[in-house]
Amino acid sequence: HISEFLPTVEVWRGHGHRRRLDRADVDLDGLAVADSEGRPTTLAGLLDETYTDGFLVLKNGRVAYERYFNGMDERTLHLSQSMAKSVTGSVFGILVGRGLIDPARLVTDYLPELAETALAGATVQHVLDMTTGVRFCEEYTDRYSEIGQVDVATGWKPIPPDSDPDFQWPTHMFELILRLKDRVREHGKSFEYRSVETDVLAFIMERVTG
Repeated sequence: HISEFLPTVEVWRGHGHRRRLDRADVDLDGLAVADSEGRPTTLAGLLDETYTDGFLVLKNGRVAYERYFNGMDERTLHLSQSMAKSVTGSVFGILVGRGLIDPARLVTDYLPELAETALAGATVQHVLDMTTGVRFCEEYTDRYSEIGQVDVATGWKPIPPDSDPDFQWPTHMFELILRLKDRVREHGKSFEYRSVETDVLAFIMERVTG
């Protein structure tokens, strides 16, 4: 029901050629697996326990197992959440293959506006690998954390009514990225999951494709 709260859109495949995936169905319902506590269960039991809405297994380019639950089917609109990272990465790879983006180049070669941010000196590959040294707190329970500000900047949530009236909430994502001034380590030193890295990639893609 997210469309009742936020603007949504269904991404249409267009008029181009469509290739259906071949099927090689295998019944995996009884497959022995372990749950999050390490207890033995079946795949069907695990999917039920974790409130999974859809689950698909591809093997050698063929659909081996496909299940939907909770009133969902293959056409049901569903929140993508961080699956968008996989989609972004896939499209990014296409643009690299077409020669539009070079992962070895600096982020600021594509987005010079970020020269005064903590992303200065980071390569596109650092962003792809989530190994930049940019400080970005992914603490979802802290409304003032960077990820909390993302919720407001993207329209996901309104500004909390009881928040500090002097706090400057970002009005859009690029404004938030421009505010990332602190660096906690050298670029490329270690991996840290930060959603903003994917947004930086998206802005690079937008820039090179016009």
